[in-house]
Amino acid sequence: MIIVIMSDTISQNLRIYIPSLNRPKELIHKTLKLLHGIDKKYITIVVSNNEQLDMYSDMIKGYTFAVSNTSSIGDKRNYIKHSAAEEFIVMIDDDITKILDRDGIKLSGERIWAVILKGFEKCIQTKTSMFGMCGYSNSFFLRDTCTTDQLKFLCGNFMGFIQNEQYPPIYCPYSLLEDYYFSCKHFLRDGGVVKFQGLGCETRFAKNKGGIQTTYTSDERLAIEYKIIDQMVCELPDGMMRITDKVRGKNITLNRFFKNTQN
Repeated sequence: MIIVIMSDTISQNLRIYIPSLNRPKELIHKTLKLLHGIDKKYITIVVSNNEQLDMYSDMIKGYTFAVSNTSSIGDKRNYIKHSAAEEFIVMIDDDITKILDRDGIKLSGERIWAVILKGFEKCIQTKTSMFGMCGYSNSFFLRDTCTTDQLKFLCGNFMGFIQNEQYPPIYCPYSLLEDYYFSCKHFLRDGGVVKFQGLGCETRFAKNKGGIQTTYTSDERLAIEYKIIDQMVCELPDGMMRITDKVRGKNITLNRFFKNTQN
């Protein structure tokens, strides 16, 4: 009974935001198709400017739109956090093909809605304010666990936040890598983040047209990420992140054994 009441309270003050750029067809055939079964009244599509609004609203009917007047994904997520009137907000990327469980079964819209409610319920129970899942969909690496007290990376393609007087919005000062920043900052403030390790998103990141690929070339993006990584390493406590080189770019690993002494 308590869980039912909690779920009802959450759903009455919840909204799903989908930031999107130059991808109306992609959005229709991927994320909106994925969310089929969730009432459209809960979904807002966030576009960059009025020109984008005209393009999207001509092709997509029945949804709420918001214009962020931003260019970077970091600023778009900050806009959502700043403008959201709801206490429970979810951000889902526009190019998610599937969400899979550890058995390789694709989640329906109804199951995704249940995951969203469960994520916020877990946050309330553990006194945290951010939840997410794995950014990959290989079921071999998915585990049927939910961590709440370890530093974990919550990928930006599916994130949930609680925002209220107790948990004011945390904003990101960077144009990219905002999901790493949010994961670390929420962990430092709340003492944990909620991660469903048995669920993962399937997407062709950096191969789908539109989105970040519209804003930066590959080389421009790498150069910006290098600078942001250096800034985050200086800002965040020692030991939170491990930076290693890879063939192209750098790899960021969050230290799950990091002990939060700020909380």
